[in-house]
Amino acid sequence: MKSIILKELRLQRKLVLIWSFILILTAAFGGIEFKGLQNQMDMLETTVADFPRIVKILFGVDAFPISTPLGGYASMFYWYQLVLFALAVYIGFYIVSRDEKENYADFIYTKPYDRRTILLSKGIVVLIINAVLALLTAVGTVVFLVPFLGDGQSIMPHIITSTIGVFLTQVIFSAVGMLFGSITGHYKRGMLGGFLVLIVAYVIAFSIEYVGNLNHLNFLSPVRYFNLAALAEGGLSPLYLALSAALIGTLMLLAIRGLGKRDLI
Repeated sequence: MKSIILKELRLQRKLVLIWSFILILTAAFGGIEFKGLQNQMDMLETTVADFPRIVKILFGVDAFPISTPLGGYASMFYWYQLVLFALAVYIGFYIVSRDEKENYADFIYTKPYDRRTILLSKGIVVLIINAVLALLTAVGTVVFLVPFLGDGQSIMPHIITSTIGVFLTQVIFSAVGMLFGSITGHYKRGMLGGFLVLIVAYVIAFSIEYVGNLNHLNFLSPVRYFNLAALAEGGLSPLYLALSAALIGTLMLLAIRGLGKRDLI
């Protein structure tokens, strides 16, 4: 298992480096933007207040006033999530389907490893990659964004809890990608299926947010398990921590079974 993990980490290092740079750059641009708007926050808040509510939700500026430190972080947190979750689906799908697509299957699956061991090893690599990306995003936020958010230090506990929540949600979507990579023999259709799940999750999340008073339906969308408003109010929910673990475990079990039924050679 160790040899598979190390090999996969080497194979994925370019992807990790590229996206780490992009995420750090996103945080840096956010900091530059907020620095330029420091003297115009009142005008910006008035402008945002005039947006239709659906637009506020779509841009992540509905829950908190954008002139507050938490509101400034929330506006960036929305874009972090969008990038990280889409990337999580891709990583999960690609790390499983790559062996067949790039003709590695006839090599790796003839080694003395069963498919369960191979998939679990790839799952550990997915955990490591998602953890690195989530952590670097948080570090980029602290370095480039927090200093320009007024009393930015006040949101440090929220950055910690939201980073944990984002990581768990990333792993859920990566598990979705791994499932589609395991059960789908067609590369493009499998990728499309994984991203379709992500799109549906966002549609449900937006609908719950827009209608209001539907938080009891948050379990329908992983995007809502650790939304920033709930985290700011009550921290990490034990219920959604348990649900996330159960969902990840179920998806991985289905992926193992799906991979075991496929002819990859």
